[in-house]
Amino acid sequence: MVSAFQRARVWPWLVSAILLAPAPAGRSADAFPGADERLSYPCPLDGSPQDYRLYIPRGHRPGQPIPLVVALHGSGGNENSFFDDAAHYPAPDGLKAAAEQHTVLVACPSARGNTNYRGLGAVAVFRVIADVQRRYLVDPDRIYITGHSMGGTGATDLALHHPGVFAAVVPIAAARSIRWVAANAQHTPFWWIGGERDHSYYKLGVAVGYERMRQLGYPVRLTELAGEDHYGAARDFRPVIAWLLQHRRVAHPKEFVFEVDTALHPQAHWITVERLAQAGRIGVVRARATSPQQADLTLENVDRVAVWRDPAVFAIRGAFTVSVAGRRVFEGPVSPTETVTLTRRANDWTSEVHARRIVDPTEYRCHPVAEAPFPLDHSGTESTLGNWIADAMRAATGAEVALYNHRLTPPDRPIPAGTVDIVDLLQCSLPGDQDLVLVELTGAEIGEILDANIPAQLQEPGDAANLLVQISGGRYTFDRRLAPGRRIVNSDLDVNRRYRVALEGQVIERETMRLAGRFKRLDFRSTDVPFTLALYAHAARTGEITGRREGRVVEIR
Repeated sequence: MVSAFQRARVWPWLVSAILLAPAPAGRSADAFPGADERLSYPCPLDGSPQDYRLYIPRGHRPGQPIPLVVALHGSGGNENSFFDDAAHYPAPDGLKAAAEQHTVLVACPSARGNTNYRGLGAVAVFRVIADVQRRYLVDPDRIYITGHSMGGTGATDLALHHPGVFAAVVPIAAARSIRWVAANAQHTPFWWIGGERDHSYYKLGVAVGYERMRQLGYPVRLTELAGEDHYGAARDFRPVIAWLLQHRRVAHPKEFVFEVDTALHPQAHWITVERLAQAGRIGVVRARATSPQQADLTLENVDRVAVWRDPAVFAIRGAFTVSVAGRRVFEGPVSPTETVTLTRRANDWTSEVHARRIVDPTEYRCHPVAEAPFPLDHSGTESTLGNWIADAMRAATGAEVALYNHRLTPPDRPIPAGTVDIVDLLQCSLPGDQDLVLVELTGAEIGEILDANIPAQLQEPGDAANLLVQISGGRYTFDRRLAPGRRIVNSDLDVNRRYRVALEGQVIERETMRLAGRFKRLDFRSTDVPFTLALYAHAARTGEITGRREGRVVEIR
């Protein structure tokens, strides 16, 4: 049996959520198994009950540790999708059948809307895991995650941003692979599954992360199911769970790489990154236990990092040494309840010993990045949030012009007035998180693209400007009553000049902005700057988020 103490040692991030949870409201650990339960956990924001589904196989024996598979639904779905949506997830080969065959618990959280399992969606997943652990004796080294479509992207995002939590990952028909932190999969096997007939957009989104993992020599697989479409890839979960169960979590590696994109996800194994040198760039820690008494780090874009003397990796008695690039920075006594914190000062490093800080992944809006004097949203012809996002894209890429539209991101998630958190930036920009790209276009060609995105119907006041292109580095006036191709009546862009233009990657991949006949024909260069990191860098650099209406997009009525 796994004791509470053992569970705390191997998975400390959820200790507070587990130990402070109220008494079970549903079936107890001694209840007869073999049930499909509708359960809930209290939302950490307002205490409201948040539903999830849990399947307990008949073969489970109370008192025996059992594996847990977390399954994440796709966009437009909810916690019931995998169990009740027979049209897309047929029962004979679905999750329940797989859970029975392999004797695993299956938990299905709600994403709290189309969140891509970021922000509240991520909190939901970790709250559900903690609630299941409170009710059942889950084996902490056999917690797995899978998901379909948005859930596949979410499973990828959560596993890569929280290395050391999940034993293995199966993203199915995912849209993106979070390439820039793919090195965090060093000790977490991935099996990507897609359908041969799925849209190329999904395949491209997975390919960049898969290829990076493969080049790093990581345990990664990619399977394209012949004849299957987007939903067909998730038809049979029996081989998925069979593969997951082949793996056990590597909880205490002696050597690993940790890539950090924001302060939202700072912890992996025995390392916590407390400050990046430059926001918007990836911080990299290469950590190695060179002996039971010594840790050696190689750091990139990291100004402050804490090292935990993990008792499963290091001897707990005697002096402990921490080096940076082979140079000794700290040597002295430190207990497993403390960390050695290294801080860069000019070209040197200093060290201090502090009480160990355990990062709780169920915290929400605890990472402020800037201030907003007024709320920003996507309403109106010229949107305040669209202006700010386009400015951030231009600043991140050095482009002369940036074009952005909010076409595929309902519901609207505004930036609140006051303190702006990192999760606000992640949520205001969904669903896109591909790398930004650069293209060269003449002013005349830009005008054609602007014209192609003008809706024929007049927008009501307050409607989100989903189709209209928001612009940084230019202005335009249009009259939608004119014939297509002639709607742009004024612009400050020189029709003959060539401009370096920044676009979202999804514009190139699936024409989320109409390109006036140029889809699949544009020469483009990837900037290797993820969209959300461009927003994060701009907010952190300026300290203020403003996007006032300046007459960039004007309609003649």
